Amino acid sequence: MTSDEAREQLLTAVDVVKGATGQDWDVDVEPTLLGCSRTHSQWTTSWSGSPTMDRDSSYTSVREALEEAGFATNINGADTTTPVLSAQAADGFGLDYSQPIEGGPVGFSVSSDCFPEGE
Repeated sequence: MTSDEAREQLLTAVDVVKGATGQDWDVDVEPTLLGCSRTHSQWTTSWSGSPTMDRDSSYTSVREALEEAGFATNINGADTTTPVLSAQAADGFGLDYSQPIEGGPVGFSVSSDCFPEGE
């Protein structure tokens, strides 16, 4: 994977989540490169917004959209007050989506797979 491919992967995931929720989102962390190791980097970004639907519906919509886009999903802490929807692509790409409080802000963070620097 190259940097361009990883960035495209990241932006696709952002579009999937934004499209599934139908709400306005604000960028908390612009897409940026972070080091995975001394020789590899990854793209990462995070977003926040105000909910347009109840939490269960929000999680369902995002989960279905991510699965349609090829992600394996699961709910971490499903029986807690702060569940997180995690998604993973076959190539290591990951995403976490959460709405910790019913009616409260929603957010998601996305990280691409690691790739060799300079590619």
